[in-house]
Amino acid sequence: MADKIDPLPDPVSYHELDRILLLSCRFVSYRLRFHKRVASTSRLAATWIFVSLSILNKYIIFVLHKFIPERYTDADPYKRIHIDPSAIEYTTGNKGSKRRGWVVGDNWDQSGNKFIDRTSATAIEQRFVNAMSWDETVLAERYDEREFERRRDSINHLYESIQKNGYESQRRLLEEHPNAAWSDLNDSIHPLANEISVDIGRNGELLWNMCGQHRLAIAKVLDIDRIPVQVFRRHKQWQTIRNKVRNGEDIPEGFLDHPDLDDLLNRDQS
Repeated sequence: MADKIDPLPDPVSYHELDRILLLSCRFVSYRLRFHKRVASTSRLAATWIFVSLSILNKYIIFVLHKFIPERYTDADPYKRIHIDPSAIEYTTGNKGSKRRGWVVGDNWDQSGNKFIDRTSATAIEQRFVNAMSWDETVLAERYDEREFERRRDSINHLYESIQKNGYESQRRLLEEHPNAAWSDLNDSIHPLANEISVDIGRNGELLWNMCGQHRLAIAKVLDIDRIPVQVFRRHKQWQTIRNKVRNGEDIPEGFLDHPDLDDLLNRDQS
């Protein structure tokens, strides 16, 4: 009697393959210190690399959305929206990182921490709202003297710049003050990828993801009412709202003014 042949695995067993491939690419990039290598090239070369990669990434998300619409958004993975910074109260959960264009279910959007509890955000509020000296803030408690002074001076400079010139998008900063834009890249390869980034929770909550925590904290204490941010990950339930709007279906009125729907409702996003 012939050996029994095991049935083919259920297709659901492969449902994480797309994510594994994307995360593997990110891991290889990290191990090769890709961002650091790009940052060490000329600005022209870095711009060419960024434009090429952003076009490739948009195409990948577009194709993945066509084949796996429940796992990837229809939105431009590099799109910016303008928000009131006071709307961001919590950080994203489950290590949000750079999941551009991803749609994810589960409870990651309810497992983050309060943004104000971050060391830098707390210190900025203590200094500029409560008028404490820098030496009294949690920043002084967190770092050694040399690192404390470096961070203190950097935050002071950024605060003074935003207070004097208003909040500038990275695009505008790149046009008007390119040296400043290129000098504060952190882990981004280009200023246009260095906006404050957010994830969007199930009910449209804006959750700080990464990039620009100092800018966000300063915008809050200065009561700035509108700043640009880039959207990375969306909760599956929120993507359902986008889908309904795109298909012309009714949604709860409380969602209609959400900035992530501006592109679908043909509202000005400048």
